[in-house]
Amino acid sequence: MNTIKIRVNKQMNGFTFSIGPSIREYILKNFPNSHPANRIFVAYEIKDDFQGLYGKLENYIFPALLGIDNKDDLKKIGKIEFLDTETDKVLDTINP
Repeated sequence: MNTIKIRVNKQMNGFTFSIGPSIREYILKNFPNSHPANRIFVAYEIKDDFQGLYGKLENYIFPALLGIDNKDDLKKIGKIEFLDTETDKVLDTINP
């Protein structure tokens, strides 16, 4: 798999980042020590505070969502795309 798509759903009080079942299956098959999550919710004020201290939130969301903490394993992933769930527009792209 060359691109992993992470869905971003904007809600009244924050964002939900999620992966589909096929991505989850791919991660579990190719990275047996991983522990992927179905979704991660981040409130707007948390996102703003976090980014003020640590930089772009997406750089921390994708390893947590995929359940992969090994930097060498993360480099094996081709590209990460964050997609708006309503428009399918690419919001951000990361090449680990």
